[in-house]
Amino acid sequence: MGRLALAVALLLGAGVATAQGYPAKPVRLVIPYGAGSADAVGRLIALRLGERLGQSFVVESRGGGDGIVGAETVAKAPADGYTLLFSTSGTMAILPQRRSTLPYDPFKSFVHVAQAISLQFAFIAGPSIPAKTLGELVTLARAKPDGLTYASSSETGFITTELFKLATGTKIVHIPYKGGGQATTDLLSGQVDLSVIAFAPVMPYLKSGQLRVLAVTGRTRSPSLPDVPTAIEAGVKDYESSSAWGISAPAGTPREVVARLNGAMQEVLRLPEVAEKMLALGVEPRPGTPEQYAEVLQSENRKYAALLPKIGMKRD
Repeated sequence: MGRLALAVALLLGAGVATAQGYPAKPVRLVIPYGAGSADAVGRLIALRLGERLGQSFVVESRGGGDGIVGAETVAKAPADGYTLLFSTSGTMAILPQRRSTLPYDPFKSFVHVAQAISLQFAFIAGPSIPAKTLGELVTLARAKPDGLTYASSSETGFITTELFKLATGTKIVHIPYKGGGQATTDLLSGQVDLSVIAFAPVMPYLKSGQLRVLAVTGRTRSPSLPDVPTAIEAGVKDYESSSAWGISAPAGTPREVVARLNGAMQEVLRLPEVAEKMLALGVEPRPGTPEQYAEVLQSENRKYAALLPKIGMKRD
């Protein structure tokens, strides 16, 4: 019994030492997408975590495969806390429903350290349609089946709009784009009628009146657009779409390191200046425990497993 107690004490001591000594060198934060909202939010978090923990958090953009390349990079990295993933609902909940095989498992390959933000989307109307509210859009779309078009430059935007069409019984023609910039240009010029997107990049056009926001897709209104109703408030029953973003690490990362990272993340997210910058980016801070973030991602996984087949999306 004495030897067992000594062994336990040594293990606990080693864990405390690991946490106290971490990080002892720069930490790599892999963002599995190119330039955009995820990159901007990830860089803000990396900067503030570095300030909190006394080491550089170096951002590495590893776009490709809708996030697969970056996620695989981290899944196969040493489980020591020095390679982290800026994880999203896309990499952990949507991709597993869209790909027959993945080089990682969303829950066996990672420990989910902390949620950072929740992102919701907005229905943005261009000058080519007269709709001023989401209800008017639904009425117009039902009166003109396949007569309206929507732009999307991401799988999440596409899924969000297709679920809206399913919920409202409308037919709106999808126009895919490779990038959000061209999609916005065509929305402004009236080449397409509608887009359901993360709204921060188009805020200047909303303020100028060149584009109109009809509703947001979260369960509650966005603090960035407090006067804009949710789709549920606008009459689309049970319709909700949002994305969780946060930090994940390779499975097997020491619990003490996970706890230290989580604690630092919660401190960062509660800084008023960080919250202000995040709201300007159109996202909402979401501090919480590792268990809470894992449950959010598992819930998203279950949701998309049930919904994607309903809009005709199957695994490739």
